[in-house]
Amino acid sequence: MNDDMQSMGIPGASNFRFSAVRPDTLGATEYTLATIVVDTTTSVLGFAAELKQAVEAVIESLRKSPRADNLLVRLVTFNNNVVEVFGFKTLADIGPDSIPEFRPDGMTALYDATYEAIGATEQYAQVLYDQDFDTNAAVYVITDGGDNRSRTATAAKVADRVSAIRQAESMESIITMLIGINTGNPAVKMALEGYGREGKFDQYVDVGDATAGKLAKLAGFISKSISTQSQALGSGGPSQALSF
Repeated sequence: MNDDMQSMGIPGASNFRFSAVRPDTLGATEYTLATIVVDTTTSVLGFAAELKQAVEAVIESLRKSPRADNLLVRLVTFNNNVVEVFGFKTLADIGPDSIPEFRPDGMTALYDATYEAIGATEQYAQVLYDQDFDTNAAVYVITDGGDNRSRTATAAKVADRVSAIRQAESMESIITMLIGINTGNPAVKMALEGYGREGKFDQYVDVGDATAGKLAKLAGFISKSISTQSQALGSGGPSQALSF
């Protein structure tokens, strides 16, 4: 970790830590905190390269956003464990080698990954709020299967965490999105739709088959959603939901 980044824990989840750019190095007064959470379990082996390309495409698209200087992006992957690929950074600090090859393995700690992403967003937003920054946030969880490995979180805990954020004052708004890929199996589709409801996600998006074309479309959808949420900062509420 370089000198511009700091490490923090998540209250109530002592085994989770995350990193974020130090507020005293930031040049704007308001930011959207965008987190992308990607499933890298064994079942995504057949399209791992396309998933990586989709995340890269999101980053490149965001660089062209009129709100590019007001975005802080974090990338997380998960299988048995939750792994921070990089913490909240400006787009200028996300280099061409920041996103490694995804190496699928293991099972699906989906609840833990979601809880960690939302908790890290909450904690960093509070840090920024305490130093007079205005923030809002967006969290995108991409997966092809239901939870079978989480040790800390449940769908109810995820829902409760989001509810607590919305009752606090540390950020103006947060949107949460669950994105199902490769959902041809009815059991998988049902599990993800159920989690979307129980976790109180703002939106569940069913991408369908994990083809290169569908994942490229997903990249455009996520980048547009992040930009729209950023443009809503200062309006007093979240952006409107987009159609996939």
